Amino acid sequence: MNNTNMSVELLNEYRRVAYYYYKEGLTQEVIAKRMKMSRQRVNRIVSACIELGIVKISIEGLDKCNLELETKLEQKYNLREVRVVDNISDEKMTQELGIAAGNYLKSIIRPNDIIGVTRGRTTAAMVDYWIPAASYPKDITVTQLIGSGKEEDSNMGADRIVYRLAEKMQAKESILYAPVVLHSESLRESFINDPYYTNAYEIVKNSTIAVVGIGTAHSQWKHMVPLYDLKDEDQARWAAEVAGEVCTHFFDKEGNEVVPPFANRIIAITLEDYRKIPVRIGVAGGMDKVEAIRATLKGGYINVLITDLQIAELLK
Repeated sequence: MNNTNMSVELLNEYRRVAYYYYKEGLTQEVIAKRMKMSRQRVNRIVSACIELGIVKISIEGLDKCNLELETKLEQKYNLREVRVVDNISDEKMTQELGIAAGNYLKSIIRPNDIIGVTRGRTTAAMVDYWIPAASYPKDITVTQLIGSGKEEDSNMGADRIVYRLAEKMQAKESILYAPVVLHSESLRESFINDPYYTNAYEIVKNSTIAVVGIGTAHSQWKHMVPLYDLKDEDQARWAAEVAGEVCTHFFDKEGNEVVPPFANRIIAITLEDYRKIPVRIGVAGGMDKVEAIRATLKGGYINVLITDLQIAELLK
């Protein structure tokens, strides 16, 4: 659209409305009274000024941030928000992603939120590098979305992350007191029917925010070694399909769920309950994670992504 077919008088009228609105900061109602026209007409003119090229909007520093890239990813994968962290060295990848996750979480928490977390380096880094706020909303609870496991670094465990984050946020903690995998299906059945667990799980499934790492097939084999027996034909066949994991829920490269043979031994939020969490923040970066992150987005396992610039460029 252009303004070449407009009369000089009409063009000047549009310019005057634009000047009052964008330069003087007057409301549309005030402009309408001053120019003796309806508020609806002022509204139409304000909108048309951009389309006609009468008003050109520039955003200072836009070329120095990743807003356009973030918006493109939000639209492509139907995400609530994307945060891209720029200029990260491999050595500081986990730290910078953790800081970005903490800043984002602080910006969205509200009173009575229940924040569910998983194990992992990035979720642990979110707590390690947490920048204290002056105050926090009241009645926040932090819980774990999966059971606990043996970790090389104890701070990476889901239960430890819950304790540490709750302390820093002056929040309540809710712990599952369960391993991520039990010895048998019958033991799991008994455990999940215990009154303590049912009460704890009620909090888990009512989480309003999830902060999760995104696992690759390889990283999860290493973490959940008691689950795997790759000499077993069923497990080997299943493992070959896995591209990624969130909250112990596995999926292929297209994001389709791949149910493991040991599913009935796992202690974690169910996929149905997980998908009901309104805000599901995935925090992951690095070239080894690109396929897992893409599969996670395709499957809709998260609706907020925090990642590095290199991965974001590959995902767009």
